[in-house]
Amino acid sequence: MFKKIWKPLVLILVVGVLAADLYYDYQADTQNQVAKTFETALDLPVGTSIGELAPDISGTTLEGETLRLSDLRGELVLVNVFASWCGPCRAEMPHLVEVFDELDDEGVAFVGLNLSERSEAVSTFRDEFDIKFPLLLNEDGRLTEVYQPIGLPTSWFVDADGVVRYVFAGPMTKEMLTGILEDIEAGREPDPFASVSG
Repeated sequence: MFKKIWKPLVLILVVGVLAADLYYDYQADTQNQVAKTFETALDLPVGTSIGELAPDISGTTLEGETLRLSDLRGELVLVNVFASWCGPCRAEMPHLVEVFDELDDEGVAFVGLNLSERSEAVSTFRDEFDIKFPLLLNEDGRLTEVYQPIGLPTSWFVDADGVVRYVFAGPMTKEMLTGILEDIEAGREPDPFASVSG
């Protein structure tokens, strides 16, 4: 009787070993892919320059809510450093507000980061320009020690993976801002002056 069943038993055993081998190879490949992705993310230096992983800041909004930059992961984020007394910031803000209102939650988030003013000044500025995106308070200047403006205003564009894709110092028009956002979403190097020259 054993002579009749030994061949099928060996065949089942060989097929089982091959299936287990394929399964463990697949698992190992998957784990290697995850490890490589994780290592790639870890290999990026943290900083505010293009190609660096944007520092994860946390601050309090005018509404008293805590906002972490990492909470916005998965969206294209504009971090804009401003001051209410800054003429170029005042000239730029209507353009930011208009673009933000038109985007209407299309996977793009704006965060205003005040230079170091009291909440009353920031609140007055928000009301004057009807700003609907969150404004982080920064009375002690701690947050702008991380996101140090080159001038006022300065804007950082952070992609959905948390990587800084572009930095712009100075006021932007609606056309410039829209062009930069479109370029980043399309994977192109931003050209903020294309709308001016084109």
